[in-house]
Amino acid sequence: MNSRIINLFIKWFKHKYVFTGVPVIIRNSKEEILLGKRTSKPIFYSGMWGLPGGMIEYGEKIEDAAKREIKEELGIKIKIIKRTKNVYEDFPKKACRFHLIDIPLYGKITKGTPKPKDETSEVKWFKPSEIKKMKLAYNHNEILKGEGLVK
Repeated sequence: MNSRIINLFIKWFKHKYVFTGVPVIIRNSKEEILLGKRTSKPIFYSGMWGLPGGMIEYGEKIEDAAKREIKEELGIKIKIIKRTKNVYEDFPKKACRFHLIDIPLYGKITKGTPKPKDETSEVKWFKPSEIKKMKLAYNHNEILKGEGLVK
């Protein structure tokens, strides 16, 4: 490997990144909240439950990113109902090299039934009282509390 490539890798591993996520809050008529269980495939929070969603890609609009991620993870189409006015931060843990900014959106299923796909192994509707007792991936507990959905 030439020294330019090695120097590029060293620079990349030294650098710390900030990413923007779009977790989507989807509720049913019983006011239950849809969560997905992460597979062992993702490096972070594998095997944990969390809100569906993901990262915004370069040049992508927030709402488009949310729709794409939901389609990839659950195989459904959604309509964005609203974007929360709150922004949440997931600060880096010891070994983590990224800082996550989350912009939650509220979505409504317009087509399909949620099924696990991609990085999701299971999908389930949870009552807010059940979620209160769970430790969710990323900062999703904080988001649901901040939105007043879990007390």
